[in-house]
Amino acid sequence: MEDLRNLMACIDEIANQIPDGMYLKMADQMKRVHDHMNGNKSIHDDTFYYSDDDSVLDSDDDSDSDFAPNLDRTRLSDIALIRDQLYDRVKKMHEEYKVLMKWEKEARRTWTPIKRMTAFRKSQAIKQWCVKNVRWATGGEAGELVGRLSTAGADGCGSWTWKNLMENGLRAIVMEIGTEEEKVPDFVYYDELSLKTLQKLPAFEKKIHDDYKEECQRKWYVALQNAKLKVVESKAKMAGFEMFCVDRESELRLADAHVYHRDYWESATNEFWVSESGRMVDSGFVARVERRR
Repeated sequence: MEDLRNLMACIDEIANQIPDGMYLKMADQMKRVHDHMNGNKSIHDDTFYYSDDDSVLDSDDDSDSDFAPNLDRTRLSDIALIRDQLYDRVKKMHEEYKVLMKWEKEARRTWTPIKRMTAFRKSQAIKQWCVKNVRWATGGEAGELVGRLSTAGADGCGSWTWKNLMENGLRAIVMEIGTEEEKVPDFVYYDELSLKTLQKLPAFEKKIHDDYKEECQRKWYVALQNAKLKVVESKAKMAGFEMFCVDRESELRLADAHVYHRDYWESATNEFWVSESGRMVDSGFVARVERRR
């Protein structure tokens, strides 16, 4: 048993020359060996920490040597815990930074107003109008208003045209711009339309296109505001992680422990600085980002 205590004393002497994790692992393994040899006594009866000799306990020097290893192990354990917390937060910063970059990209996207209604955009405008007026479709499907059934297979933007809408969804159009005499339950034929309704058709087609452009702009604006809000939230998380790391590093300094270089968030400039050569705390983790942002 004396040899085991002497071995522990030797390890304590070189504790500052070996990594914290290795020290704790060796001390724990030695304690398990001691427990096995000593019948798993309580810590108060354990001769690994306390001597049975009263004369030894009365000695100031020996008392210090008994308690010093325990205090040192507690200190190193606390330091190791702080380093683990630091490492975890720095990893979270990397994860959150990816989220931040995603939303900043969304927020920076420039929206180009629709200056010309191409064939594709016109088809999307007709489709949007049919979806909004699906109540006039007998089978409850928007495609019926352009003569397109669900069994037709692929979507095919060629089906969503003003011509097809006029041929298959004329009643829906008449219910929007027709006279009261034309808004009857019976099917309405083009040749039966009044001159007043016929004159409204070109302007109504244009209105469908204009409504589509306004809807696109509204959706873009909502998406932009959402992206900006996400950016603000993500930056706040990064700032919180940085404050946590700074607090833990202060605890390391109070414990007279070395503070390693790490990746950090600069709140004043909203920049994430990534170490090119150092480690994130004492984990041996090499930053994947090799350049400073």
